[in-house]
Amino acid sequence: MRWTVWLVAGCTVYGCGDSHEGARPDATDQGADASHDAIAVSDGRSGADGAPEAPRPGPRPVSSTPVAQGSLFAAPDGSGSACAEAAPCDLWEAADQASAGEVVFLRGGVYPFNSTLDLDTSGTADAPITFESYPGELAILDGSALDISDPAYLGVPGAFIRLRRFEVRYMPWQGVYISGTDNLLEGLHVHHSGLSGIQIHGGYEPLPYGAAGSRNTIRDCTIHDNSGAGVFDDEFANGGNSDGVSISSGEANRVEHCLVYANSDDGIDTWRSTNSYVGYSISHSNGIADGNGTGIKAGGASPSSGTTVERCLSYSNTHVGLDHNSGLLVEFDHNTTWDNERGYYGGNDTSISASIAGEGAADFGAGLETMNSWQRPGTLSFVSVDPTSPEFLGPTPGGGFEDIGAFAP
Repeated sequence: MRWTVWLVAGCTVYGCGDSHEGARPDATDQGADASHDAIAVSDGRSGADGAPEAPRPGPRPVSSTPVAQGSLFAAPDGSGSACAEAAPCDLWEAADQASAGEVVFLRGGVYPFNSTLDLDTSGTADAPITFESYPGELAILDGSALDISDPAYLGVPGAFIRLRRFEVRYMPWQGVYISGTDNLLEGLHVHHSGLSGIQIHGGYEPLPYGAAGSRNTIRDCTIHDNSGAGVFDDEFANGGNSDGVSISSGEANRVEHCLVYANSDDGIDTWRSTNSYVGYSISHSNGIADGNGTGIKAGGASPSSGTTVERCLSYSNTHVGLDHNSGLLVEFDHNTTWDNERGYYGGNDTSISASIAGEGAADFGAGLETMNSWQRPGTLSFVSVDPTSPEFLGPTPGGGFEDIGAFAP
């Protein structure tokens, strides 16, 4: 039996074909990409009784919003203010016109950035504002004409905004910077930013959090090759401030079913946030230059507390697979690590349960540990340690470890 492998925006759960090339894009890219509509490309996996097993880590298909729901339309060569399907406007005009309940479709192609675009008009819980690639096409937001002296990014200071199914690449600072609340990022492909690919930060005051940078969800996204390596200043820190996903502050933010890899600092970092959630995600091959190289970092300076990490894979990072990083009341449940310097690093009040460590150095700290691979008799082995295999890091059947880790029923 085989585990499901998803194709999302041209990427599998193991990576994207151009992930390490780093070449600047051709300005003539058209962005028409029917494969951007995600599809499943495996026979899946079922339990002994034929019933579907628990969801697997990594991005899942993200379906398109029907064209009939579109109310505003933008195109790379759009102009005017009609913003109609037959007469699209540019992205900035569409963003200015968008109001609660509207769906803004971005026609395929490259949208060059020469400055930050802030989406500062808010939707509501019942009527969010949606920005999405036109069905069957791929919109690419591109910052390749800028350098690090231009602090440009796609900003989301508003609330109840949905960003769906488009690409953000080569932004000189963050790819997407969220300071607002209650937003959803779904099916995005964010890569080659100078700082973090996606950052949530609404400031460190007032406390308790909730008024800014809170209750945002990053779901089914692929984030990779974000790096400040080679830039030796306090902001870029020779790669030390470029995570895949950085939740720098805020309350109850979530990362679900994401693929995060090859970032210069950490894969996913919940830093000074409270009650963050990271689940069903894959983080690998992070740590370049002066970056820390942790797969999933679950805390940091005060008031960091309450991060939960479950059903995640973290492998081949230069430092730790999962690290509490001084966060309080951190919970690691049903995770799998492999080929990191160390699997888990917990604190005195960290809970690590039903997890697998494929490294020789499994854990460190004095927290509560229950039902983990290093606490069981027997020898842990995997069906495959080839990241391209659909059975990668699955415990060998009959070995006594199938009921724990990221792939447990």
